[in-house]
Amino acid sequence: MTFNSIVENLRIGQTGIAFILNKEGEFQTRSHFETMRNKEEWKKLLEILTKSMDKDDKDDICIMEKESLGADKEIYAASFLKGDDWILVFRQNVSDAFSDLRRAQMTAVMIFIMGGLVIITMSLVLSDRMVGRIAKADREKEMMNQQVIETGKLASVGELAAGIAHEINNPVAIMVEEAGWIQDLLEEEEFKEGENLSEFQRALKQIQTQGRRCKEITHKLLSFARKTDSRIQDIQINELIGELVGLSAQSAKYNKVAIKTDFQENLPPIRMSHTEMQQVLLNLINNAIYAMEKEGGTIDIATSLEDDSLLIRLSDTGPGIPRAILGRIFDPFFTTKPVGKGTGLGLSICYGIIKKMGGEIDVQSVVDVGTTFRIRLPLKREEE
Repeated sequence: MTFNSIVENLRIGQTGIAFILNKEGEFQTRSHFETMRNKEEWKKLLEILTKSMDKDDKDDICIMEKESLGADKEIYAASFLKGDDWILVFRQNVSDAFSDLRRAQMTAVMIFIMGGLVIITMSLVLSDRMVGRIAKADREKEMMNQQVIETGKLASVGELAAGIAHEINNPVAIMVEEAGWIQDLLEEEEFKEGENLSEFQRALKQIQTQGRRCKEITHKLLSFARKTDSRIQDIQINELIGELVGLSAQSAKYNKVAIKTDFQENLPPIRMSHTEMQQVLLNLINNAIYAMEKEGGTIDIATSLEDDSLLIRLSDTGPGIPRAILGRIFDPFFTTKPVGKGTGLGLSICYGIIKKMGGEIDVQSVVDVGTTFRIRLPLKREEE
């Protein structure tokens, strides 16, 4: 009774059930299969099972599949009890018997698919990043090539300016000398009594004045063109700005722009590259003049000491810079000038030079009010 109870209560999965039959196909345990199959059907099933079993080996177990009344197949496992008088049979639907295996297979397939998707996704992401980096490197390379080209152009322009200044300087010097000689001739008796003596003297004086002015301009232009080294040296910033203001005076006057300076006296010298600082300040002055070439205006340049830094402030009364593009003015190749007027490299080069010096450059601008550039340079720099 205990054994029968164990067999009757044995359940595996949802459809797995055990029962005992005798040779005649009669159930020895209670089972709902009694109503599903008649005695003859169970007898035929027993014949198939017993034929598959080795009667000499009473511990042999027969396992087989068989079509059921439903759509699913059934799996049977049978073994003799008490010799060959009884047969213990276990029955289960195939789908139920292999559900864990199929679930494991489906899980493995899903893991494989998800792993494949992850690998593909990562490959695409990494490929996209690599392509982006390569494209960025190409853009940077192109920008560097453009900078090299523009630098070459600037060098050529500098050499051309130096040549022109030299060629102009010689005739101007001769003109001034000749004017002095004419003035000496006018001191003679025969010319002193002339009616237009005063007019001649006034004209000669004007020739000498303008000649000296042209000579100063050409000297400054030659000085600017020839200083191409970037050696660090002690620079008096007020003197440097004064030279650049003189160099830009004619262009400013032509565009109805007045340049005013407000220098703090006795500023300590600062170690920097004369050429590079000259390039920065001249670029800012020229940009301000260009911005006011239609309406005219004023450029104010001031120097002062703040804490341990030298502050250079350059303000103009031009149209200002719109807020939408204010954050991009230091970007390479960004320019608001028309084609042929600007390369977009000036302010980016200025930014790089100031940063290399250990300083800072920023801009404040209000539309229709003006723009102010501030350059802050440390008084002490660590020697490289």
